[in-house]
Parts: sequence; C-alpha cells; structure tokens
Amino acid sequence: MMPGGSGLHRLQRIEGAEGPLLRRGWHPAAQSLLGAHFPSEVIAQRLAAARGLAPPVVDFDLQEQWISMPWLDGRPLESDWPQRPARCAAMLEILARLRRVPAPDLPTLDLAARVRALHERLSAQSPGTAAGFDAELSAAIGQWHAAQETCLRAAAAPACLVHGDLTPGNILLCSDGRWLLLDWEYAHAGDVDDDLAALMAGAPSPPHDWATAVPRERRARFDAKVRLRRLLDALWQALRTGIPDSA
Repeated sequence: MMPGGSGLHRLQRIEGAEGPLLRRGWHPAAQSLLGAHFPSEVIAQRLAAARGLAPPVVDFDLQEQWISMPWLDGRPLESDWPQRPARCAAMLEILARLRRVPAPDLPTLDLAARVRALHERLSAQSPGTAAGFDAELSAAIGQWHAAQETCLRAAAAPACLVHGDLTPGNILLCSDGRWLLLDWEYAHAGDVDDDLAALMAGAPSPPHDWATAVPRERRARFDAKVRLRRLLDALWQALRTGIPDSA
C-alpha cells in the first residue's frame, strides 16, 4: 500500500479514468507552520517523475491545495535501512540520480533561517518546549556560520534538485522493484549533499563511510549541516505534535 508520509495530510484513494489514484489534500498548517511550499512540490515532483524518481503528477489544484498521482502498490523503506547493504546501495543510487537533476525553477533554502523560523514558531506555540532547544540552536548555528567561513573558497557545485525530506516513510519500494520518492513539499534547489545530510541526520546509525566520502574541503560544512538538519527535524516534530491530523 502506498505510504502516507507524516500522516499530516488528507489521503484518498479515488478512481481515475485510467485506474486508481492517490489524492493528497495538503494540511494548511504544513505551509503556515512547518515550512512546506506546495507550488514547489508540483514542480519538483514533475522534475523527479521525468527521471523515474517519483510518481507522475496527474492533476493538482493550488487553491484547493491537493495533488493527485497514480496509486502504487509498495512499501516504505525499512527504518533499519542503514544496516542493510542492499538498501544503502539503493539510497546512494537515488542520491546520485537526484544530483543529476537541475532545478532552475525551484527556490533555494537558507537552512539556518528555516531552523530559526521553526524555533520562533515553536516559541509562540509552546515556550517551555522551545526553551529546551535554545542551547543547541545557538551551538548548531554557531558551528554552521564557522563552517561557512572555512568553506568560502571551496568551489560551489551547480544547484540540483533536493527532495528535502528523505525519511523512510517518503521512500517507496514499489511492487515492480522501482524506488520512488513521495511528498516533495520541502523540495528546493540546493547542494549535492543536502539530501545526504538529511538521511544521515535521520538515521539512528548512519553508514560512517558516507560522511567520510564528502570532499575534505566541504567536510566541516557537511558536519554542520547534519547537525542543523537534526535540529530542524526535532523542531519540526515538536511543532507537528501540536497539529491535529486532517480528517
């Protein structure tokens, strides 16, 4: 069965002219509170679908905030994927394919600014919970700015398509053997190691050699990015806890 990602959005199986469809209605809080951007989702999913990395977009309505795609039989990536060599190899191949997709029509992401924005929104929602992140916020952003300074002279690679939310629930192993990525509402144009950092941040025991494969001149920036991604995920989850699911 097609997975539902975070469970925040409203999912429906509907009948289309050429077979069953998944229609996903966006939760309004995803954009106003969590930082999702639905126009970017449509652009990014179409870019990825053209490269065999996502289901095609059948239809969408930005005003009514829904998107539809073919219903696919499959199962999400296992949570223990880092301990499975075949899964690690599949993830590396997906990352390599994403890096080859240009994304000129997508916005870029200021990771530190996104983290600060989530923290500010959490402060408004639950000041006590937000205060628990204060020390890590200061340290992580300090490390990020220091790493930016050390990496200024490193050659910047052209921006590529970044999924932005590569969690196991958003990675579908289809019954026909294809790997497809779902839920592109955090997609942006960014660095070739953005999605790698997200995977490393979200995995309980990420493959150690993945980080060491990052070029030495980018390593400090990558380590700082992983730390910021962990913080972003924790803040996102804290905010998500206070949002009721769509009916």
